[in-house]
Parts: sequence; structure tokens; C-alpha cells
Amino acid sequence: MLKRYNFSLGLTWLVIFFVIPLPLLQTLSAGLPAIYSSQSQAIYLGAIAYAWMLTSIYLATKPHWLDRLIGLPDMYMIHGIISILAIGLAYLHKFGNPSDGWIRTTGDWAIYLFTGIMVYSMIFMAGWFTSRIPFLAKLKRMLETVFKHELSVWLHRLNLIATLLVFIHVQLISYVTAIHPFMFVFYAYSSIVFISYVMSKVRSQLGDTRGTVMTNEVLAPNVQELTITPQKHYQLNLRMGDFAFISFPDLKGLKEYHPFSIVNPPSDDSQHIKLAIRGDGDFTKLLSEIKPGVAVKLSGGYGRYHSFLEDNDQDHHIVMIAGGIGVTPLLSIVEGSPERHISLFYSAHYDHDLIYLNQLKDWHQRDNFNLHYQVGRYSEADVLNHQLHDLPNNTIFLISGPAPMIRYWKRTLKKKWYSKWANVRRRIYLVIKKSPVNMTELFYVDIDINGYKSL
Repeated sequence: MLKRYNFSLGLTWLVIFFVIPLPLLQTLSAGLPAIYSSQSQAIYLGAIAYAWMLTSIYLATKPHWLDRLIGLPDMYMIHGIISILAIGLAYLHKFGNPSDGWIRTTGDWAIYLFTGIMVYSMIFMAGWFTSRIPFLAKLKRMLETVFKHELSVWLHRLNLIATLLVFIHVQLISYVTAIHPFMFVFYAYSSIVFISYVMSKVRSQLGDTRGTVMTNEVLAPNVQELTITPQKHYQLNLRMGDFAFISFPDLKGLKEYHPFSIVNPPSDDSQHIKLAIRGDGDFTKLLSEIKPGVAVKLSGGYGRYHSFLEDNDQDHHIVMIAGGIGVTPLLSIVEGSPERHISLFYSAHYDHDLIYLNQLKDWHQRDNFNLHYQVGRYSEADVLNHQLHDLPNNTIFLISGPAPMIRYWKRTLKKKWYSKWANVRRRIYLVIKKSPVNMTELFYVDIDINGYKSL
């Protein structure tokens, strides 16, 4: 399954980098007048930049088929990387192919918009940077009292205006519009992305699924448990370990979709969706004010936990390491996989942050479920010395929690097996749960006589 996953991810990169821009480059190269040959490289770079920007917009629509193939975190990563690369190519295009009049003006406006949004997004919407650069994290906390998430989403949509400016920019270049095969591909790409974006917005406004908040209870300090009942004539495609996007169309400040992991397995007979949400941001802090009966829109499910576990043998041992609110997606896996052998190491900063502890203790009565919990993070010795020698040849690690905790365990597991188990043939699978956006990221460590490799 992981070979298929990595093949899919690699193929996605290949298609985006080479296949998508290729028709634009071929038609442009075949029809470009010889008089512009000295500027041809810069012109080609502009075409690639436009193709990547359109791809970035399409990825922003969160296509379900691609999420199930490579996962939403990788989609967002690709979205961010190709956007930055496209802006870089746009600058090379600008300086390598000078112009004037409205051609120059529309191009410059587009680049300035793209650049400003990129800088803003790196602070407010790119958790990868803020989780690793303390200065950016501090700056974000200072500014987010003014720049709420809903405002950030709307500012991010200025990318559409910038892309429209590029579209107009191309229409003003007579020697390009004279290349009819190129313009056919140009219009086709633009139309496909435009239609995909409009359809995603229509689904967003109508709601993939409508529902009602049945209960809203305090689960722990600063943690709310929402129970939502979807309407029967709608259907969510949820699997255990998934997350869903929710919004509250009638409440100010809660109208934009946010992702949260489901706590109960979707096969639950109650037909309810249970979410445990910590109040970290402006959206989540308002959830405590929601009353039963409030309308909610849902979109999903997203995630690759289910397909990952389903494609591995049922006798594979599962070791879970969870921190705080990061336990939420693992709960649906434990409850929905009574036949699997599971060990859970669960920690939090304070006693009251160990949510659903009574339920976990009940599951501990199973012969194949082992629960370990404590206040304060587990160390390498706490988990590996306790569990390592008894691991079967195929073990799945599910790590869920804050980004620093995830990075620690990722480094620790790789280092441990590289140094201690280099002569032992074993296969260890790591599924890393990203926080706070409740998405998953797959890592694979293949332990053999050559050491490890991460794919």
C-alpha cells in the first residue's frame, strides 16, 4: 500500500512539474515568431508559471479523489510549493521579457499581489513555518487578533484576482494570441480550473451535507465536544480516522470551513458525528457559544487512515503515541478496530487534558488493547524500552499530537532503528498526525540490513 502511495505521490509531482505545462510549451514553441527567439526562455517560464498557478487553484478546491490518493496535507504542501515556484518563475519572466503599457501593468499587479499573499500566507496559513520559526509564531499570535481566520481566507482568495490579471495580461500580447493552438490550450486550462473552482464554491454554499448540532458540552477546560446529526437525505463519505470540514452558516465568525477529526467511527449506530475541539484559534474559541439546534454544514470525509490500515494485514501490531487533543482521530480507530492488537501511549500536560480517559480504560479490558497514560510527554525510553523488544515483524506506528512532538518521535524512531536494528529485517510504518489542522501525513521506514530509508 505504501509503495502505491509513494508511487501516487511521485506521479502527482511528475504530472504537475512536467505533463501539465507541456502542451502550453509545445504549442508556444511551435508558433512563437523568430523575432522573439531571444526572449523565448522568459516567455516559456511565464507559461509554466501560469500552468502552476492554475494547478494551485485547483488543489485549493480540495478534490476528494486526490485526497484519498495522496492525502490533503501533501496536496496543501504541493499547493504551497508550486505557488512559490510559480512566483519565482514570474519574476524571471518579468525581467527576461520586458514590456510596457497595460501588458506591463497587468503583469506587475499580478506579481505584486501574488508576492504579498505569499508572505501573508507564510505567516498566517502555513503551519510548517510557524511551528519551526518562533519569531513567526510570535508574530502570528500578535497579529491574529486583527487578522482573523475568515479575513485570512478572503485575502488568500486575492490569488484569483492575480490569476485573472495574468489571464488579461496574455490577451494583450498580440503575438501570443496569434498562436491559436496555444490559445486553445490556454483557454481549456483556464476553463477547467474556473469551472472546478465555481463548482467547489457552489458545493460549499449549499453544503455537501447539512446537519444540526444536537449537543455542545465542555469535555475539558477549553475543549468542547460537539455532537452533530446529519440530515438523512445527505450523506457523508466518512471512514474511521477521517476528518471533516464544518462551518456554521448562520453564525458570525464561523462561516468558513474548518477541519476536525471525528471521534466516533462512522459506522456508529447512533448516526451521529462526534467532534472534540480545543479552543486554540478565533474559530474554535467561539464554539463554546453554540447552542443545540444550530445548523451546520459539513464536507468530507478526508484522510487516509482507513485505506492505510485496510491495506495492511489485520495481524499487524499498532502502536499509537498521542499527545493531548491529538488523540481524537485515534479514538475512532480503536473503537472501530476491535480485532486489531493496539498499544496506546497517551500523554498530556495536565490531568484534565487527558480526554475520554474513562472510555479508554473500558477498552483496556480487551485482551488486545493496552493503555498507557501519564501527565507529561513520553520519552524514548518510556515507549521503546517498554515495547520495542516485543514488536512483531510488521508494526504500524500512529503518532498524533503537536508538531514538536511529531518531529521528536519521527527523529527518534528513525535513529533508534538505524542504530540498533540495522541487522534486523523489519518493516515499520509511521502515520504522523499533523496538528492543529487535524490532517495526516504518511511516513514509511523500511528496516533491513542496509539500515532505514524514509520514502
